[in-house]
Amino acid sequence: MDMVNNKKDAQTVPDTTAAVTGMIQAIHSLSLSRILSCFEQATPAERSAQLRHCFEAASNHAANYEHYQNIAAHCITHHGLPPGVIAGINTSERLDFFMPALQAANAFNVTNHQGNTFLHCLFANPQNQPPPFNYIRSLLLFERNESLADALVVRNHQGLSALEVYLGFNPHYCELPQHELAAWLALCEAHRKLSGVNSDNLEKVMSQLHAGPLRQERLTLVASYYQVSVSSLS
Repeated sequence: MDMVNNKKDAQTVPDTTAAVTGMIQAIHSLSLSRILSCFEQATPAERSAQLRHCFEAASNHAANYEHYQNIAAHCITHHGLPPGVIAGINTSERLDFFMPALQAANAFNVTNHQGNTFLHCLFANPQNQPPPFNYIRSLLLFERNESLADALVVRNHQGLSALEVYLGFNPHYCELPQHELAAWLALCEAHRKLSGVNSDNLEKVMSQLHAGPLRQERLTLVASYYQVSVSSLS
């Protein structure tokens, strides 16, 4: 049964090999117009694969990191951020790579098919221990990152903000370092000023919490976001 399903899944996944090969050839030509044309002609899935190649190539060849980063920035600035890339911008390393593109295209608040911004994906990823709250807070201080403030308050198709997704759906409970905790509180305050907090989501978030030695740490963060007492959550 699994083999049948896997075969079916494999058939439904678009083949992006030719598009990536075309991008590699365009990059080797050193022609920006050819690179942009190759990206423009690609489907959204192919564009995602092309950008993924740029990130992987940059990661494997440090000397060419900025070169591939600039290529990604040019492509996204001219033709937009493919929704399929958003879920992949879920680590600090990937965010660093795509940062010039997100800034130049003012694309922080672009969403994918689930209504998630990159912040939803970044904060939900348990591999980020802890999530880079302080980094995001620092970025918010720059006017050129205006769409980042919009991204902070975007609610996905479940009606959850990125901070709420962290509270309810990041399974790695931890005690935040002092600077990250301060940044968390600052992000919560910024969210409240920008759009308020939907208290109706508190029950939804609480239903996702699991038991464990660090549950209390997560409850403290829940309380700080919704502006309620920790004792009311116990």
